[in-house]
Parts: sequence; structure tokens; C-alpha cells
Amino acid sequence: MLDALNAQLARLRDHPFYRGRVPDRVVSEADFAARVPLMTRAAFTAEMARPGYGAFKPQTPPVRINLTPMGASLVPIMQSAADLRAMEAACGAHLDTCGIGPGDVCMVTFGYHLFVAGLFYQSQMEARGVACIPHGPGETERAADLARRCGVTVLAGNPSHALKLIEAGCPVPRVFFAGGEAFTGNPVLYERVRQAMPGTLLIDSFSLSECLPVARTFPGGTGVHVFDELVYAEVIDPDTGQPVAEGERGELVLTHLRKELQPLLRYRTGDLTVMRRTQPLFGRSVSLPGVVFGRVDAMVKVKGVKLYPSEFGTMLLGIERVSRLRLVLWRKPAGGDHVLLQIEGTPDDDALAAITRRFKEQTLVAADAVEVVEHLAGNEAVIDQRSTLA
Repeated sequence: MLDALNAQLARLRDHPFYRGRVPDRVVSEADFAARVPLMTRAAFTAEMARPGYGAFKPQTPPVRINLTPMGASLVPIMQSAADLRAMEAACGAHLDTCGIGPGDVCMVTFGYHLFVAGLFYQSQMEARGVACIPHGPGETERAADLARRCGVTVLAGNPSHALKLIEAGCPVPRVFFAGGEAFTGNPVLYERVRQAMPGTLLIDSFSLSECLPVARTFPGGTGVHVFDELVYAEVIDPDTGQPVAEGERGELVLTHLRKELQPLLRYRTGDLTVMRRTQPLFGRSVSLPGVVFGRVDAMVKVKGVKLYPSEFGTMLLGIERVSRLRLVLWRKPAGGDHVLLQIEGTPDDDALAAITRRFKEQTLVAADAVEVVEHLAGNEAVIDQRSTLA
């Protein structure tokens, strides 16, 4: 990985955005983290808003331009011919591990138009000799009929929509590529899909429009494994910007290793995740076991552990009759934090046990008390009363 990082630094030595900001080379991954500054989405969008895309003016003509919403605007995401070939090669290696190739028929039900997902899946399939039906979302009955008539063996799309397709008579695919919503991170939805598609290889994925692809499930693995021929992944403490230890929650930071247009170095994604090193799986050893499970937002420190309110939503995935969670914090008389976990809704005992278990497993904080409330007044995810007298 060090050679790949240094090769990209050398390529970007005279890039208008990075000139004078980054070293020519580093001696270790720790040196890379210490000497290469973090980059924010705000800095990227501000540069792209300048005339001619500012310092990200294409130095090689783009062959594809997609748009992605960032704040109040749509930001162009550009790919050169070499960028597309690199993506297709990485995805092609993954398709090989899934046993996908000539003779397969893939129906893509992700969106097309301005956004990237539909065409991204179509182009990688076609590059590997796979016949592709660019259907897009919606029109379930028609899609199911076309899938039957054309002998679809691979399906790519939103898991909830895929379930509707199966109900409408779409043949069960040999491989299903999920995206657009939490999949392996939502055990109830994942189990529904697994039951609807018995014997199907289920693939979860994570990507950003500006960094595509990032990681996918590989057969026999857990979570998603990083495409480390394309990106270098780090996890940092969102508050300090310093790398965290393996297995600790933090913000995912990505570095393009080969991209020609809009190359990003130490790009703060704003996504919360955990990264682990695993035994090599098809040559890959960097895994995001829980994919991403929240956004970096107003952090609160509880019992010495950093919590992020955006995490709470993922703890409720697949649980019925529950709307949201809230933490109420105050000081114990003898010192230390008292944590009250409030649950809005009418969960049964099994759901209540699942929520408290997920909360402890994900945050590493045990609630001192749990309270079920039919309606929580206000929108606060955390009420911190520790600065007042108990």
C-alpha cells in the first residue's frame, strides 16, 4: 500500500489543488496520516463551484459526467476513460469471485438519469461480457415480466424493491447486488431477502458518487471488503482528526490511489464505521464489518465513550412499533454518568430486548435505565443534564 500511496503523491505533485500541500513521498502509512491534510466535502464542493471547476479543472477530457447532490447543489462527478477502465477492472475481479460472466443476464433496477448507480452497474457488467437490461426503478410488474422472458440470472437494485419483484414473479437470481439502503446492517430486511432468494449469493456494497466503488461483500467474507487497488481507507476520530485503533468507531476517510479526474486525498466522508484487518479474502484484508451505520454529527461523550446520535437510527432497523431513541444524561450523586435510554413507541418484550442489546453492542455503553414512551416531546436525540445539579 505504501508504494501505491507514494505513486499517487508523485502524480499529484503538480496538481493545482495539491501543489504545495502534500509531500512528494512518505515513509509509512502513519507518516501519510501525519503529513497529508484531511480534506472536507465543503472544500471539494467550494472548488467545484468555481469557474471551470477551479483547481479540479479536468486535465484529461472526461468521458462521463454524473451529478450528485451535495448541500443545495448538484456537483458534477467526472470520469476519464482511464478512470472507467480502472473501475471496470476492479469490479470485474469481484464479478469473477461471484462466478458472473458471459452467458449471465443482469437486470439493473437502480436509477439512471443524472445519477451514477444504474450506469455504474451496467458498464461493469457489460465490460465482463454480461448481458444487461437497463430497467431502472419502478414498474414492478413489467420488470418481473421482462426478467422472466429474458432469463435474468443477476439482479442489482434496492432490496425492498427486489422483494416486490420476487413477489411479482421475477425469477430468483443467482446473485443479487444490494444498494440504496442498509442491507447487512438491517438484519430483518436481510433475512427477508435471504428467505425470498434461497440459494442466492447476496452482495452488499458501499460507495460514494465521488469515490466509486469503495467496498463490497466478497463470497465467504463478513461485511464489505475495500477495493484497495482503487482506494486507501482510514478511520479517524471525527473530533481530533487522528487515526483510531482498529475496531474503534470513527469517521471513514478515503484516498484515491489511481483516479485521474477529481482525485481526493484523505477525504472525510462523514460516515461512521469500524474497520478491521482480516485474513486475506481474494487478496483483500481490509473490512468494514458493519458497513457504515451513521453520520458524523454532534458527538457526546458518555462514560468515556464517544457517541454519535445518528447511530441511533440503525439500532431500530427492522424493529416494528418503534419510532426513535433518545438519551437523557445526568450525573450520579457519587460521580459518573447516568444514562437513561428512552424509546418512543410500543415495542413488545422481544423488541425491547433487541434494542437494548444493539445499543450496548454498538456503542459499548450500557444504559442504566430504559424507559418506553409513546411520544417523545421535542426533536432532541440527546438531552444532557450533566452540567446542572441532579
